Amino acid sequence: MSALDVAEYLRLRLRALRMTTTEAAKRSGISRQTWHKLLRADIGEARLSTLVQVADTLETHPLSMLRIFFNGRELSQAMRLHEDTRFVSSFVGDITFPDNSKVMLGETFEKIWEVENVGTEAWEGWHLVCQYDLASSGLQPVNDNIPIPSTQPGERVRLSVTLRALEKVGIAMSHWKYVNADGELVFPRQAGLYCMVNVTSS
Repeated sequence: MSALDVAEYLRLRLRALRMTTTEAAKRSGISRQTWHKLLRADIGEARLSTLVQVADTLETHPLSMLRIFFNGRELSQAMRLHEDTRFVSSFVGDITFPDNSKVMLGETFEKIWEVENVGTEAWEGWHLVCQYDLASSGLQPVNDNIPIPSTQPGERVRLSVTLRALEKVGIAMSHWKYVNADGELVFPRQAGLYCMVNVTSS
């Protein structure tokens, strides 16, 4: 369990959404005191219902929150948020740089994820697009728009992005989402893919 990683993730998402803790408390129905405790990593055992409410408020998927909270434990499940099963993505695993991997300041590295098309239609003309501002993420993509190979139902595909750690020690994240051939987010309410590393100077 990693309350510190959850706290850093919450700070990044609040900054990315330009949301104050007061606004987050109002939207979630969770007290500001609880939010401040989460942001200080002051809660040893957070209730599952609280994490789900927090994830919804921060427009991310609860599985991502749980994955971070349980220190990178894999939860390889299809993220089905509606009954339309034409397009469904399942996270298979981190091929390189799993959560909390160490990278050096200024280091350029390749992050690779493996995902599976568990829907009923092929992914054609899709791209993976970076979602975070540089100031919030701490990681700079060499290319913020990555083509996804044509992927048939039942097929797995490895997606790679090249990132550079900016001059900031600590947890850094880069967040990516699927975009279709028309430039529309395919899973607007899903967490997408993320890279979370620990940037160090030694």
